[in-house]
Amino acid sequence: MPSRSHAVAVDDWSPRATLLGYIALTYAISWSLWGVWAISETGSTLTGTLLFVLGGLGPFATSAVLVRASGRYVRAWLREIFEARIALRYYALALALPVALLLGAAVIHVVFFDGVVTPDLLPGVIEYPLFLGFVVLFGGGLEEPGWRGYLLPALQEVYSPLTAGFLVGVVWAGWHLPLVFIPGTIQNTLPLGLYLLQLVELSILFTWLTNRVDGRILPAILLHAGANALLNYYPVGGAAGATTPSGSDFSL
Repeated sequence: MPSRSHAVAVDDWSPRATLLGYIALTYAISWSLWGVWAISETGSTLTGTLLFVLGGLGPFATSAVLVRASGRYVRAWLREIFEARIALRYYALALALPVALLLGAAVIHVVFFDGVVTPDLLPGVIEYPLFLGFVVLFGGGLEEPGWRGYLLPALQEVYSPLTAGFLVGVVWAGWHLPLVFIPGTIQNTLPLGLYLLQLVELSILFTWLTNRVDGRILPAILLHAGANALLNYYPVGGAAGATTPSGSDFSL
């Protein structure tokens, strides 16, 4: 079931113009801030962290600009995409999918790579929910109003969900490219090709989940945050050589 149209496309813009305009502004915002972060060598200091987080707001900021350019009010758009009245099973699914992927990675790690899973590598009962909340507010969750809240429904006005999800995935993967070359980021430790492929694959999953809840993005935020949060508890991919069932590191 495709998500409802939020009528977010800028008047007189073709789908191609919408996509290119979104890419240009989003990349300009994020890449410039991440560039300053890399050049300043502020690392994990408060200034460095702020530059990293602000760069992550690029997709959200671009969406707000384009929504306003379309003649709509940003507040009304936010109310629509953040509508919380969703069947509980979709919240549960969003929380369970990262755990399922983690368990799949653990099985592959043990069976195919002779790895060992020890209790200290598993998420803490208290630590994981706290980190999940942190990522929702300051990590990958910040991206979702842009990717699934704006770009996906804009593209689905003219493309099938599969095509739109694929295009969002390509843009999403490309957006991460600077982080691949900045020491200290998780992306810097991962195999580039597999990492980018994984983002495109996962975009299809995010598209399906978002469409199931009529374009609302809270489940996508939870799924995105859960995937990021679990990276801190299990050494997969670049950290330990294990892979997820999709063939790449468990990272967004």
